Amino acid sequence: MRSLFIYLGVSLLLVFSSKAQHNSAVSDRFTPTNSVLMNPASIADPRPYIDFRLVGLSVQAENNLYFLPGSNLSDAIEAGVEPDKKYHGAVNAEIYAPALVIARGTRSFGFNIRQRNMVYAKSIPYDIAGFIKNGLNYPAQHNQTFEGNNYHLKYMSWAELGLNYAQIIHSNGDVIISGGGSFKLLNGMGHVAKLTQNMKYSVDSNHVYIHSGTTKMGLSVPGPSLGFGAGVDVGFEFKKMLTDDNSFHIPHSVARRCAVKEYKYKFGASITDLGFINFKKNTNHWTFDNDSLFWNNYEANPITGITPLNDILTNSSNNAGSSPTTKSKFVAMMPLALNAQFDYNFGNNVFFYSALELGLHQRLTMGAERVSRLSLIPRYERERFTAAIPLTISRHQAPGLGFYVRAYFLSFGMNNFVPLLFRRDMYGADFYMSLNWQILHSKDCQTYFKKRKNYCPKPERRLFKKKKKKPRELNLEWK
Repeated sequence: MRSLFIYLGVSLLLVFSSKAQHNSAVSDRFTPTNSVLMNPASIADPRPYIDFRLVGLSVQAENNLYFLPGSNLSDAIEAGVEPDKKYHGAVNAEIYAPALVIARGTRSFGFNIRQRNMVYAKSIPYDIAGFIKNGLNYPAQHNQTFEGNNYHLKYMSWAELGLNYAQIIHSNGDVIISGGGSFKLLNGMGHVAKLTQNMKYSVDSNHVYIHSGTTKMGLSVPGPSLGFGAGVDVGFEFKKMLTDDNSFHIPHSVARRCAVKEYKYKFGASITDLGFINFKKNTNHWTFDNDSLFWNNYEANPITGITPLNDILTNSSNNAGSSPTTKSKFVAMMPLALNAQFDYNFGNNVFFYSALELGLHQRLTMGAERVSRLSLIPRYERERFTAAIPLTISRHQAPGLGFYVRAYFLSFGMNNFVPLLFRRDMYGADFYMSLNWQILHSKDCQTYFKKRKNYCPKPERRLFKKKKKKPRELNLEWK
């Protein structure tokens, strides 16, 4: 039974591969609809007055089993399995729907709509990896008894509507402190999880026999509105400003002469995805407590999807005389994470951003999990252009060097393009793209800037400026 679910999990990994939010995009101060996903307090003093995201896409995949040799997409996927090694994999795919952030005095409001898909496989034993690579009909591992402990596979798909709020809660001298939060309504769209405490099994050319196993499985056939839930994000942000006149700072306000305040550095911390989804529709929850299963003739009765899996589990339990506990609902937890961010201003539009995303493992619960990663991102930033070179250190693959570019409405990037350039073995891939429309200043500030230009015209700049001739002096002296 263990191999059934891992086999299914790899199928899901391959479907999504056909790294969530992109930290390079999060670092860009001119796209607060992205930064709010990492820390909701980041939108309290936004650089654009309005940021509206039309559409976007982010896909990230990483593992330590499958790789593209030489990064050549035309080659077949290969894998090397080493005895006594643990294998891991993760996929995070998000479709970004419309999102909005707008500044109103010291407060900011917004919403964020996206569809999210996460797969995470943790501590998969080498024997399971061998069956993943070669299929169950793999003679090298037949007629042997394998045992494994404490590993799990999770997949969850859901839609999300986030309502965002942030405000400046303290401003004095050269310090500004902001706080914010997001309340999220969640719609479950699919779930598969296998949480194994211990398992003893064997495979031959026709059968899979689970001698004993203590495990939990949660299945929810993909579709709309399988269950509903809620979640929250909370965070704060501290800024050390370049000037000490910030006691009455109001972003995008004519009362404060529409001044744009720059910081020397800032740091923030946040908790994201604290919540749950209650799956009830087309759902089954299996609990095996030291039970046995017998899957007869697996080639003639293959797993073709999540729906037939219930029949196979039922028949396999009956064949072994087991009576697992079954329920028609379960609660799935969100991919909880602790985050920290730091951004330093070197001047002349050059910044250095770092972010730590620490995924908290929930091994014994249904739901989704995320991979921990550290991002180090130098960037050059202007109102209509940003360029960054992110260095990403992830839990399950070697550090990657990427790029990020925003030009007017379009932003795109990758976390690791080096293997593509130098044809190295690639164990992960990712891509990010977004279309955003911004209004940099409020209507009142736009009027203020126009009037100020009229009252204070800029001096003319000419490459070749003619010298004015001095008037001739008239000699009126009588001779």
